[in-house]
Amino acid sequence: MLVLTILFVGVVSIIGLYLGNEGFRVWADKNILGKDIEEDKLPIIDLTSTDNTKIYAYGSYVLTLENNNLSIYNRSAKKIKDLNVTISNPIFESDGDYLLIADEGSSKAYLIYNDSIQWEKDIDGEIARTTVNRNGETGIIVVGTTYKSVIIMYDNSGKEKFKTFLSTTSATDIALSEDGKYLGFIEINTLGATISSKVKNISVEKAVSTPNESIINTYEANSDILYMKIRYKNNIIVVLGDDGVYSLNNGKTEKIVNIDNNISFIDVDLDGYVASIIEESNKFELKLTNIENKKDNTYLINETVKKIYCNDNITAIDAGSKVEFVNSNAWLVKKFNSSQNIKDIIIGKNVAVIVYKDRAEVIGI
Repeated sequence: MLVLTILFVGVVSIIGLYLGNEGFRVWADKNILGKDIEEDKLPIIDLTSTDNTKIYAYGSYVLTLENNNLSIYNRSAKKIKDLNVTISNPIFESDGDYLLIADEGSSKAYLIYNDSIQWEKDIDGEIARTTVNRNGETGIIVVGTTYKSVIIMYDNSGKEKFKTFLSTTSATDIALSEDGKYLGFIEINTLGATISSKVKNISVEKAVSTPNESIINTYEANSDILYMKIRYKNNIIVVLGDDGVYSLNNGKTEKIVNIDNNISFIDVDLDGYVASIIEESNKFELKLTNIENKKDNTYLINETVKKIYCNDNITAIDAGSKVEFVNSNAWLVKKFNSSQNIKDIIIGKNVAVIVYKDRAEVIGI
């Protein structure tokens, strides 16, 4: 009992020191927890032509796409597969180990699971937006037909489940619930004096059996608000508007984050959280708002924030030559210092990519 008591007191003391002493926390992150990443120790993917090479990360994989050749790498930057695709202007959407690649403005789409093509399709019309959930179910918005927009849902084998046709309005974004029971989309009407936007929630079961009854909820924005991006957390719809972030559930609309002059960046691509950067008196703070209970987790930032990147459970804070990867509990996961200007940061579920002009460096997260 005495030994256990001493160990308990020691652990509590170390945790308290870690939380309360910034100097000790910085030292522990680097020397004990291995959170500080050295630039010259990361695995590298050489890029032969950054103007034409597209890079993406999903699951535990990194891919490059150039001249219709899709190369897949693991977390050690070792190439494990080459796939032939016909894509010139790719849209990437992923969830877990599923990746949907579509040719924006054209007709080709591929669903990839891990490192293999699950299905490929030529779709009637021009692909505008896409989505995929963790089960591999996909949704695609198509334009350029006799309708202004057509919304199509496929199961993970590529079988069409249903279509929704919009004759006078346009669908601008789309999302699927995690269990595939609901599909939501943003609908924009430009026929009136002002642009109006709505979110419509479709029951997939009803869309298959009784299409006329498939829309179970419609959420209309105020006349001066434009909806821009839609996501799901469980059965709650999360929508980014030009004035804030809203939670849509059971026919009710609730504003959970207000965009004011102190918010310099905001993102809804996290799993169940809204990430926003609060800037006051040249001090920066990352606020992570839980979609379901509305509680905030905060992370203090000692640098000027240039941009944030979000996916799954990770927010990457780009401060120029320094990147901090923070989870949704506001805990530092990794910290990376660079000697060069960073071109882009891409986050998968278990991997992140730092993109430069001539190479990409891979970080396990």
